[in-house]
Amino acid sequence: MEELKVIQSVTVKTIVTEGLKNSLLKELETLLKQIETELQYLSFKIKRTTLEIEKRHNEELAIMRNELENEKNKNYEKIRKIKENMDAISALSLGEEIIKGSVDRIVNIKIGDNWSEIEKCEILLKDNEIMEIRKVGD
Repeated sequence: MEELKVIQSVTVKTIVTEGLKNSLLKELETLLKQIETELQYLSFKIKRTTLEIEKRHNEELAIMRNELENEKNKNYEKIRKIKENMDAISALSLGEEIIKGSVDRIVNIKIGDNWSEIEKCEILLKDNEIMEIRKVGD
């Protein structure tokens, strides 16, 4: 085998714009509302379960209430993290480049190639439009 195709990871960056910030904040606000709705439901279930425990003194219901309380606490932690992310997004400077993710690409290699010289690259986006494909060094 003289030649081989390998998969190489490519970093995808995006330029911070007002539109990007608004889009990211909107996604987080939607997620926040979903979690708050779930919290309301959990609070209702906890109250209902607590009333049942008082009526029946059922240990299984007490365990269930503890599990619901744990789930409620996890949701409060999720809310805290979302709010931290919202603050971080608000603090981003317009024009700043941030990492959005990564994609894979196929690279042809052959015997005799210098591994350290295999071209690494990154993709730069602005408002979801590809602005540049850059070669990057180590």
